[in-house]
Amino acid sequence: MKAVQLGFLLLVVFCTSSQQLSKPGDPTYMAAVVEHKEAEGSSARQRASFASASFQKLIKDAGDVDIIVFPEHILNSRDTATFVPHESENVTPCYQTDYELFLIELSCSARSNGLYVVINVVEKELCANGVGSDALTPCPATGVRYFNTNVVFDRRGKVISRYRKSHLWRHEYVEISVLRTPDLSTFTTDFNVTFGHFICFDMLFYDPAVKLVSELKVTDIVYPTYWFSELPFLGAVQLQEGWAFGNDVNLLAADASQPDGRTTGSGIYAGRGGRLVAEIFEEPTTKLLISEVPKKEFGQLKPTFSPLFTPELKTQRVTGVATFKDYNVDIFESELLEDDFLNVERKLCHNSFCCSFSIARKVTTSSEVTSIDAKSYRYRIAAYWGNETTVIRVDRTEQATCALFACTNEDITSCGYIFPEFEEVINKHHFTELHISADFPAAPRGRRLIMPSTLNALFLPVSVSEFDWTESPEASPNPDKPILVDMNLLKAQNDLLTFAIWANYFTDLPSSHNLDHLHPNYTVPSTSGSSGIFIPSILCLFICLFLLL
Repeated sequence: MKAVQLGFLLLVVFCTSSQQLSKPGDPTYMAAVVEHKEAEGSSARQRASFASASFQKLIKDAGDVDIIVFPEHILNSRDTATFVPHESENVTPCYQTDYELFLIELSCSARSNGLYVVINVVEKELCANGVGSDALTPCPATGVRYFNTNVVFDRRGKVISRYRKSHLWRHEYVEISVLRTPDLSTFTTDFNVTFGHFICFDMLFYDPAVKLVSELKVTDIVYPTYWFSELPFLGAVQLQEGWAFGNDVNLLAADASQPDGRTTGSGIYAGRGGRLVAEIFEEPTTKLLISEVPKKEFGQLKPTFSPLFTPELKTQRVTGVATFKDYNVDIFESELLEDDFLNVERKLCHNSFCCSFSIARKVTTSSEVTSIDAKSYRYRIAAYWGNETTVIRVDRTEQATCALFACTNEDITSCGYIFPEFEEVINKHHFTELHISADFPAAPRGRRLIMPSTLNALFLPVSVSEFDWTESPEASPNPDKPILVDMNLLKAQNDLLTFAIWANYFTDLPSSHNLDHLHPNYTVPSTSGSSGIFIPSILCLFICLFLLL
């Protein structure tokens, strides 16, 4: 009997210890994000099955982590859309059969491996006969609408949070619905961290992304994405690290991996402590990125030490990632710097907004042999403040920007491009000093995010230990005041594509995307009801006519 009791006790201890790695009082937790390539298969169901099997293996392979995050758009499609229970329903799909098989499988995987799992799915919802959520789009004739949705499972596989994407990529609006009032979705873990979460393009808007931080005081963010990088300011890791820095929050970002389609770049970031781990891939890749993450309540993580600088004529660079180009930089106030400049002191103004630049370079000497046709980047400095810009040509934006960015020649239209792989590129000079400062205007609507935006030839940001950033007064608690921001390079750099202060003022200007239902004065047509209402009405009319005849 005692042997049985002892065996039972050991089993209880084993199961308990395997279900929770980090404790509430621990200063850190363990997190994993997944960069994942497109699923294989000749049909939607085969691709969903392939992705589910891959996700389950990655959950198992993650080992001793508390939470794992998967990217947007990889798991399923509209053809395999699933119902998703709201967290208030206390549903564990592993114990039920009312959902698509992949949702059940991943619920079971979260439970059997004892960790929090965040996935992104195409969700379906019944909306006929007046049921369903309050969305901008009328209920389709099919009686079913679709959402781009995050689902969070706890360690027992229960759905504890659901978030529906608020800001869609342009073509998504044709098939995906948006709630009239955006979700503010959070979940609290057993290791005493409350996470907020949103999806991809949401990062460039105040509601819900910044609202989670500024109003709900959330310190840790989960971020599935399928990001299309745009140069010079909105590369995937560039934006992730800058956004985490500007808000000073932990960020777990999982991106899909299709580099020739402009999509790659995942990482884990510790706010102003910088990136803990992040990677860009030039080939479609599926990879776990794992890091210990400091809990914000235990204080700021100090930036990591970086190795000593060595001037290099040729440096490794990323050329296998396709990117969009920001076509708005031509309306910035900009100045082309001389090809061989060594020192520049400038004040550049766009209307009343002025940026001060102090830049120094040295000639890079090397015994390396280069061809006579070797290329080097040209540089422009630029200033801009206004709302005549867009983000990736999808939505309107209001921004204030002070920037140095690279161009492939002296023409402004070449800025935002990189030299292709077949070109030999050399650093004839290296940057030894780079200082940018400006008074950023107050935000009359109380909505503003000021962040660094930097990028090197590896498509990674300059490490936060290699530049100094000061705000006077502190930006976050003072949106109604002008803020003096100074950004100063601390360590010399061989290759820079971007070094900028980028501020988002979150415009109120609407984007209707040329879609009827997004126009402000749009009214639902009287015939837009579901087929469940329309077809019986027609049938009744025919019956009445038959009886009259």
